[in-house]
Amino acid sequence: MDRQDRPLRILLTDVGIAVDGDGPVVTSDMHTDALDYFNRGDEGVAREQERCAVRHADDPVAVGQAAFTSHETVYPRGWPETLGLFVLRNEFPAPVVFAGETYPSVLHGYWALSAADPCDHDRIRDAPSGQEAHDRGGRAQRRADWPRMRLAVMGGLLEAKFSQHPDLADILLSTGDSVISYTGLSDSPFWRDVSDRRGRNWMGRLLELTRSGLVARQTLPG
Repeated sequence: MDRQDRPLRILLTDVGIAVDGDGPVVTSDMHTDALDYFNRGDEGVAREQERCAVRHADDPVAVGQAAFTSHETVYPRGWPETLGLFVLRNEFPAPVVFAGETYPSVLHGYWALSAADPCDHDRIRDAPSGQEAHDRGGRAQRRADWPRMRLAVMGGLLEAKFSQHPDLADILLSTGDSVISYTGLSDSPFWRDVSDRRGRNWMGRLLELTRSGLVARQTLPG
């Protein structure tokens, strides 16, 4: 221990008494020096707290909402008539106008736009369901630049979906500031939340970003 505990030992020792019985005899000046030592430490802590308060000024001060998990669910009899959080799923049938085309769902748009061959694009776009669009897209040859584009395309499709369907936007906004965990088996670990290190949860992240964009458009001037 450096001087670490020596100032404390000095303060706990009366003037005229040797520290620890065999140390230096304590004087009033030694008490003053020891108090100054602790004051300097307190001032350093206060400065660091002030610095953090400035640099972390945008950190939420209130406790956020609990994390929300978007589960992949199958509805054998069709999607429920009453809208719920399942509308966040990419396969939910909400027509999306994006890049000059109309797609029956985000999933249709994503896989159609990934296709290198225009004929494959149209086959995927016209698939009878999101799952079928996914299967057709997975079998088609992908654009060579797709790895660099896919996040931007998915983000654009989500923005189009929720800006073009205010009722769906309200449901996304109802999740508040929750972390969104997007799960399931159909999507690759790149998109979904997986308990091991493979899971990137990009869908959850993009949904949170889309939600933030909706809030900004509602509240910022212009």
